[in-house]
Amino acid sequence: MAEITDQVIDFYNSLFERIFLQPFSSRIPDRRRRDAVRFQVLEASGAASQSLERFLISQRQAVDQVKCVLHNLGSVSEDLTLEQIANPYIAPEKLVEDLLTLPASSSALQAVAAAHQETVFRVALHSVVQALMQIGPVMAEWQNIGFPGTFELSRRVVARLNEISAQLDILGKSGSEAADERYDLQYRDYLSQRFYRVEAGTVRMTTNVSVDLRELFVMPNVLERQPPGKETSVALSDPAELMALSKARQILGNAFGRGAAAEQPETGAPVLTQVRRQSRNVIVGVPGSGKSNFLEWLQLKVASAEEEFVLAGQQAIPLLLRVRQLDPDHLPVGSGIIEKATESRDFAALTPPGWLDRQMSRALSFSC
Repeated sequence: MAEITDQVIDFYNSLFERIFLQPFSSRIPDRRRRDAVRFQVLEASGAASQSLERFLISQRQAVDQVKCVLHNLGSVSEDLTLEQIANPYIAPEKLVEDLLTLPASSSALQAVAAAHQETVFRVALHSVVQALMQIGPVMAEWQNIGFPGTFELSRRVVARLNEISAQLDILGKSGSEAADERYDLQYRDYLSQRFYRVEAGTVRMTTNVSVDLRELFVMPNVLERQPPGKETSVALSDPAELMALSKARQILGNAFGRGAAAEQPETGAPVLTQVRRQSRNVIVGVPGSGKSNFLEWLQLKVASAEEEFVLAGQQAIPLLLRVRQLDPDHLPVGSGIIEKATESRDFAALTPPGWLDRQMSRALSFSC
């Protein structure tokens, strides 16, 4: 594994040298400042390399196979620029697909296909692009303000990448031979890397620096609605009876200070408290009330075990499906569900056969 580690670190150092250090050096006349910038860029390179290293080791890649994958990653990534990876309006998957359609990528794809490494290569390329898109906006911002030594954002993104690695090391089982357990960690790693940031357009940005969802997130409160008892004639399935319109207006009016002066708004309880209290929940709210942000935040916290959700004696594995992305007439099954949850067909292709069924069976047996 030490040889694989060395290969991955060398690959990332070379990549960061080309994308960041070479363009930056011409803008920094002072030698000591250049050396300080170089140190921070290489520190970021080392932190970013950990995800790819974990992935290649988990795939049981031999040294020669890793060398093949990295060589072809280098060929494809030659076309990456700082402007591309600092763009908050492009998703990593789109950038990967754009790279793979370039003429320079055809020989790389042929080489990995001949070595039966195409899926591993594509997921590895996504890992590289995702890491660059975490660091790229920060480096671009640093360049724009003249590389001050007091710039903390680069250190924060390095700390986050190292934090993810530390969390996964704790969750992992050293030396485990079980394919399911290896994939569990890959899945957690992927979620932590891919979905941590708030997508551009969700909030209005004054900078291209991506925003960590965990820092922006504000926990919403919810009001628990008790289901009608046997003595009531209201049907549980009647959507019009979720809450009376007059009641909803009263709550909203009180919340914004428009209700009667003597009335106190019902503040409810934090939604996380409600989710911990009940094994099944339906959260209803107006657009913009924080429903999606909460689920995305919870996915990250559970994936990294920052929030402890134990199921069948183990930390739960989050599976977030967005109904708007599903076709009711052709619902996904098996690895197709993982594809929808991760937004990556290539990552889903690595799912061990029956992995999701085993996870669901364990969860159902526990809840029953």
